[in-house]
Amino acid sequence: MCVSKNLSVYVKKRGINISAMSRATDIPRSILHMSLSTAVTDQKRRPLKDDELIKVCKYLEVNPMDFADQGAEGR
Repeated sequence: MCVSKNLSVYVKKRGINISAMSRATDIPRSILHMSLSTAVTDQKRRPLKDDELIKVCKYLEVNPMDFADQGAEGR
């Protein structure tokens, strides 16, 4: 999975409000929706830009590396 999809799963499981995240991070809601909505298919998913990922992770108080795919040795 890509970082955006992994983060999307995290956001959904925790019931995090994308509109509130948008207001707190100054990332447009539409961008967050295209990147994090579980309704978006992988083909339509917009990867988060580096600065957006950092802002979202700061908002969520998580390490961005938590969402990186691990190779077979990391599982």
